Amino acid sequence: MTDMFFIKINIKFICFFIFGVMIVQYIWLNSLFADDDQVFQDNIKITIKETSLVKKSHVFLGDISDIHANGFLKEALEKIEVGSSPKSGKIKLFNRKKIVSIIKGQRYLPENIVISSPQQIYVKRLCQTISRQKVRQFVDTRLSQTFKNKEYHLKILNIRGLESYPPGNIKLGFDSDQIINKNGKLSCYIDVVIDGIKEDRLSISGSIALYENVPYTKRALTKGAKISKEDICWEKKNIFDLRENIIKTFEEIDGKILKTGVRKGDYLKTSLLANPPLIKKGDIITLVAKNANLLIVTSGVSKEDGFENELIKVENLYSGRLVRGIVKEKSKVEVVY
Repeated sequence: MTDMFFIKINIKFICFFIFGVMIVQYIWLNSLFADDDQVFQDNIKITIKETSLVKKSHVFLGDISDIHANGFLKEALEKIEVGSSPKSGKIKLFNRKKIVSIIKGQRYLPENIVISSPQQIYVKRLCQTISRQKVRQFVDTRLSQTFKNKEYHLKILNIRGLESYPPGNIKLGFDSDQIINKNGKLSCYIDVVIDGIKEDRLSISGSIALYENVPYTKRALTKGAKISKEDICWEKKNIFDLRENIIKTFEEIDGKILKTGVRKGDYLKTSLLANPPLIKKGDIITLVAKNANLLIVTSGVSKEDGFENELIKVENLYSGRLVRGIVKEKSKVEVVY
């Protein structure tokens, strides 16, 4: 009797257990298929944002939307172009209807796609700026290469054309090797290149001071005087202010004479100096007179100092006549008719 009682209890327990497992399995399967239905119903959902930041020159759907889609569909949707970007740092308002129309115009999309969009869609393009200090440093680097081991100063720098630029790696480059003229004026263009693409051109102008030691007189000197080392001192000056071919060493002065008198403190420039005369006053010289059919060579006495290719007076030793001639070389004068 007892055994039969336990057998009945066990049978009931087993039946109850099996029934419970079936219920749990049914609930799980129902839940699983319910999730699948939900996934199927919401398989493609596009939520367009009210404000977005973009980097490139064109705006794509992936830049301005949250896209819920499976596999390659999401990738394809993200690459849909919806319009051009605003200028760097600027904001552009996009047309909601146009964007929706572009999306629905994709033939591969199902009809049950869900698109959520605000009435106003704003897109701002990211940007970066170039500081004036960065441009100045770039110019200064070029000047240091041009004036190696020399003292210079960038006195004035004007920069025109600086704007906001797209994100990326910025490189600056001069459009020419010659950026400074002989008077120390800076004038050139600088190209702005971002990720290998030329985006802009800056206009650069200004002035440079370049300092070198140049000779000044310690005392007044007369015309024709030879200059010794004791007659000059060296002072550091901006050579672009002098605007003459400067004298850098005493060797350029040594053996030269003054073409004109100078005062104490005058700057010695090449235009004031000359080689000593080839002929001095009183020298006996060879006097040459010639034309197409005749050549006469005689002797004469120089009546004044004569520099190469300059006109001087000469007295013919044999006739006593005064003639004018051009100094061609040492001790030789060619008569001028």
